[in-house]
Amino acid sequence: MSLFLALFTAFGVGLLAERMGWLRPGASWAAALVGGLPLWAGGIPAALAVLFFVAVGSLTSRLNSRSRDRAGRTALQVLANGLPAALGSPAFFLAALATAAADTLATELGSQSPRAWHPLKGPVESGTNAAISGPGTLALLVGALVFAPWAVWLEAPVWAVVLGGIAGALADTLLGLGEDQVPWWSNDLTNLLATTLGGLVAVWLAGAFAA
Repeated sequence: MSLFLALFTAFGVGLLAERMGWLRPGASWAAALVGGLPLWAGGIPAALAVLFFVAVGSLTSRLNSRSRDRAGRTALQVLANGLPAALGSPAFFLAALATAAADTLATELGSQSPRAWHPLKGPVESGTNAAISGPGTLALLVGALVFAPWAVWLEAPVWAVVLGGIAGALADTLLGLGEDQVPWWSNDLTNLLATTLGGLVAVWLAGAFAA
């Protein structure tokens, strides 16, 4: 498939996602990049992995009445969570998606926990930025593990993908502390750095496993 056709196809899917409420209006161009590049480089399996992530994240947000993303993801959110994955190798690609999925599940399910703990503030209300909870941590692990079958399908090192996803999502929590300390630090920047880190950890582990 040509790059143009892949981007055009992903743009069409993005428009459909807008109509379904998974994306905010005007975010389809970001979906074209995040979905089109994997479709062009990795074929239908890679594109389906992206769709799987979007579906899981969107459905989880819909089930959380307190979620900030029930109205769908913005273009910047799409790029922060998906663009690093679209630019990497299979291991990097899947680990970055696993990072984003793990973080999304941890945020959406953890915010419904009766209690949470913040590294700097101690016990806080659940849903507080950078806070940790039992259900959220469990959801984080599940979010990374659900990409194990995709790693098998795309012939990427399974444990490198899963551990990269866990590492990236944990880093997302720590990086989130910057949002409270630095005025220009946004959640989109946190997600961008975390997904990139998750992918890099997976590539490093893949090399270590192969040695």
